[in-house]
Amino acid sequence: MSERVSMTVEAFYAPQEAWLEARMVPRGSHLVVFLRDVTVRHQAEEAKARSAARLSLLQEMTARLSAAVSTEEVGAVLVRGAVAATGAELGWVGLLEPEGRGLRMVASEGVPPELRRQYEYIPLDAALPLARACLTGEPEWLGSLADFEERYPHLVEFVRASPSHAGAYVPMRAKDTSLGAITLAFARSRTFSEEDRGFIMVLAHHGALAFDRARLFDREHAARAEAESDVSDQVRARRELEAVAWRQRFLSEASSLLAGSLDYTTTMESVARLVVPELADWCAVDMLTAEGRVENVALAHVDPSRLEAAREVIRRTPIDVSAKTGAGKVLRTGQSEWVPDVTDALFSTVARGPAVLPMLRSLGVCSYLCVPLVARGRVLGCLSLLQTGSSRHYSEADLRLAEELAHRAALSVDNARLYREAQEAVRLRDEFLSIASHELKTPLTSLRLQLSLLARLMSPDSLEQVSGKLGGAHRQVDRLASLVTTLLDVSRIATGRISLELSEVDISFAVHEALERLREVFTQAGCAVTFQSRGPMVGWWDALRLDQVIVNLLTNAAKYGQGRPVIVTVEGDRDSARLTVRDEGIGIAAEDLPRLFGRFERAVSVRHYGGLGLGLYISRQIVEALGGRVSVDSCPGEGSTFTVELPREGPRR
Repeated sequence: MSERVSMTVEAFYAPQEAWLEARMVPRGSHLVVFLRDVTVRHQAEEAKARSAARLSLLQEMTARLSAAVSTEEVGAVLVRGAVAATGAELGWVGLLEPEGRGLRMVASEGVPPELRRQYEYIPLDAALPLARACLTGEPEWLGSLADFEERYPHLVEFVRASPSHAGAYVPMRAKDTSLGAITLAFARSRTFSEEDRGFIMVLAHHGALAFDRARLFDREHAARAEAESDVSDQVRARRELEAVAWRQRFLSEASSLLAGSLDYTTTMESVARLVVPELADWCAVDMLTAEGRVENVALAHVDPSRLEAAREVIRRTPIDVSAKTGAGKVLRTGQSEWVPDVTDALFSTVARGPAVLPMLRSLGVCSYLCVPLVARGRVLGCLSLLQTGSSRHYSEADLRLAEELAHRAALSVDNARLYREAQEAVRLRDEFLSIASHELKTPLTSLRLQLSLLARLMSPDSLEQVSGKLGGAHRQVDRLASLVTTLLDVSRIATGRISLELSEVDISFAVHEALERLREVFTQAGCAVTFQSRGPMVGWWDALRLDQVIVNLLTNAAKYGQGRPVIVTVEGDRDSARLTVRDEGIGIAAEDLPRLFGRFERAVSVRHYGGLGLGLYISRQIVEALGGRVSVDSCPGEGSTFTVELPREGPRR
């Protein structure tokens, strides 16, 4: 009301538990406020941020779990990551003993020594949520003391006296078998959302797979130690260790391929070529489309001359997701299929029509694996591996290796899809900004002309009575036009369509003219301006774009200068010109400086200063398009100095 300007703010309104956007517009002696509920947008943005953060964490933990060797190392990585990711007060991991009678704690985080000793070993028949989760294979979600009182009344007093009042007890399962369970305890009561539950269960599943691998490694290591007394046993153990090392190298190379591209089709083709002939004679990758169809995206064969025959078989035997066996079953259920020895009877169940059966037989498939590509609980596709005409038959170790490869491939595909969706969202936003800006320019131009025509048609007395209101209307139209121009510039920059009209420009004269136009702005801000220049400083620049930069820097100095002096300097040499704008205002914190020139970035509260946070972003893009650079030096409470350096010969052609 005091400055007679419109303002838009967003805030959380606790009584309605909603985010509201308030658009405040002064109208005479009143203030008109328009409210819009933007809760859904905030929730979507928060959900997207949480999803991206958790996906990044899952990828990081997957890499760490893959590198861990012993069960203790796996447990430490799992519990430390789970506590950090969920904000739990403490956590521990219990593994099922070989005899299956109890859980042994292999790792903990934040657990006091006395509590750790108490739960070092938990019998499976104990009336405790962790034992029950492991025994039943179902997680326990206890969000409050009331939940404990309902399910475990004998634990209520213990929980009330402990620093944790809520807990998640999740089984770690692999191959439909419980390997143990993980406990996460929270200091306050909480509601476990579907997203929370799904995330914790995925962590537990990844931990189960890692423990399964670690146990396999422990067995192989023990076998090598036992075989040291016998030469033949030593050879066998060495071969087993070499096999483990090969698997690690294979997965490492696969991870490099998966990380090399955000085009998942290209990535899957590379993975198929890696699998053949290292792990299969024939590899096929099939993906589920958004419409629910099955699409073959990659195919590789050890014998290139047989590749066309393999394609013909795929064409004639499309995958049926309702099938009781094969890739269709894997896509439907998300469960792997392992056939160590392929029989002719299996061909008969897969073949569709008498003409296809001889083709299947001619391929000579003797062993078969099909594993699902699963990410965030959703089946994305499947990876089919076949041995044809060789003496090798797939083992359980091969199945686990293929499942680990599929897991990493699924994360890569999911990342690629998320990236593509994000890019499309950005493109649509920039396209909307461009269209909206263009559409708004025409009515604004018409409105400005109508206001001028109205002023000319009014009598002098009438004009004198409404001159203030007409002037205010003109200022608001100019302000809105400036905002539209800003948005249009952002869309042009985002799409790389910013254009320059180069000519000889005197930057000293341009600054002098801008200061004259902004004299009233500095007067209202109470800032005395000193302009220092040694004379003309001519360069090959875009006059309008350079003026845009100068005005942005000057208005920022007036806005944040707190009524203190502003010093503007133009200097340079034969090669370059330098513009410096120094104020003694509020300054900028060191942690905010790196993002100051970003799009929609701000270093101050929108409530107190308003604006879109685009001026410095656009200025930087213009300066860099002109071949120069812009920088800032600032300290809170001591003001800021913005420096623009431009080559006098203009941007390099």
